[in-house]
Formats: sequence, C-alpha cells, structure tokens
Amino acid sequence: MRVRQAFRFELDPNREARIALAKHVGAARFAYNWGLARCLEAKERGERIPSAVDLHKEWNEWKRKHAPWWVEVSKCAPQEAFRDLERAVRNGREGRAG
Repeated sequence: MRVRQAFRFELDPNREARIALAKHVGAARFAYNWGLARCLEAKERGERIPSAVDLHKEWNEWKRKHAPWWVEVSKCAPQEAFRDLERAVRNGREGRAG
C-alpha cells in the first residue's frame, strides 16, 4: 500500500519580494509575446518556426539593444517562457490546442 502525503504552502512575500515577483512575471510574459511574434513572422514567410533555443539566442542579441531593464530579472524567466511557447506551438500543430 502506498502512502501519499501532500503539503500546502502559502507565499507571503514582503514588498520587495512582491516587486521582484512582478518583474519576473512581466519579463516572462514580455519574452513569450516577443517569441510568439517571431514565430508568427516565420510562419508568414514560410520558414521553419524557431525552437526555444533559437529564440533564446536571438533574444540575447535583441535584449542588449532594446531591453536595458533586463538586468533586473533572472535569465531563467525568458528561457522558461520560450520553452512554454515551443510546447504550445507543438501542441497546436499536433491538434491538442485551439
């Protein structure tokens, strides 16, 4: 017999932590939308849709010129956003998403 146990945690961030969380969430959303625009442009031109790795490489060049605020957040925020976007595109292509 397997015994399973669950834990429930509640975050109670202070003001500084709430600001940092909001910055990371906003940065991830910005990166996701930026990558989505690149994917749609590639699709319109009939090119291969870029992978998460391709998007991250392009992002690293783009952000230095256009996003000076990026030093305030972790590099993991866009990486995960691009992975999520890649998964969403794959699911859409395979008929698992609308």
